[in-house]
Amino acid sequence: MASVVSERQYELIYIVAPVATDAEVAALQAEVDGHIGSLGGTVENTDLWGRRKLAYQIGNYGEGIYICQLISGPGTMIGEIERRLRVRDQVLRHLTVRVDEDLRKARRLKEKRKATVDRRRAARGLPPLGVADAAPAPPVETPSADTTSPEAPAAGAAAEAPSADPAASAADAAPAPKTEATTPSADAAS
Repeated sequence: MASVVSERQYELIYIVAPVATDAEVAALQAEVDGHIGSLGGTVENTDLWGRRKLAYQIGNYGEGIYICQLISGPGTMIGEIERRLRVRDQVLRHLTVRVDEDLRKARRLKEKRKATVDRRRAARGLPPLGVADAAPAPPVETPSADTTSPEAPAAGAAAEAPSADPAASAADAAPAPKTEATTPSADAAS
């Protein structure tokens, strides 16, 4: 239980100066990843948002290169990562947000909503949402299967008729173009 509390999930976003080359950005990102690993954390996801305009100038820069990382690790790791980002001249700003609480709150809210919906459905005499989806499915399939069963032989018979007599289907197809060809010429003659 203690490992669950000490292992938290964070979102780390840092803005790199736009004068940094792609190689320098990759090296900085690898350095941050290395620090996270050495401090007992793991990088779960890294998104390079690219060059974006800043809302206000930071150090005479109007834009910056954004990097967003989803990391997990102990809380003590964050202070050290922030300290190392603060001393880097290439990093204009950084922000670390703990997201595991948000995920936990969202999960609790979802469970609460489901309980409310189930309670309201029970008050109306309806089964809970998960049961309602599973129960009507077989009756819906059974009538549709019965309705398609009579249609299926009719469609099969229609499909067999052209294949049984290919000459008849060719004869049916041949007069149709002649009729269409005759109709425009008849219209042209009028």
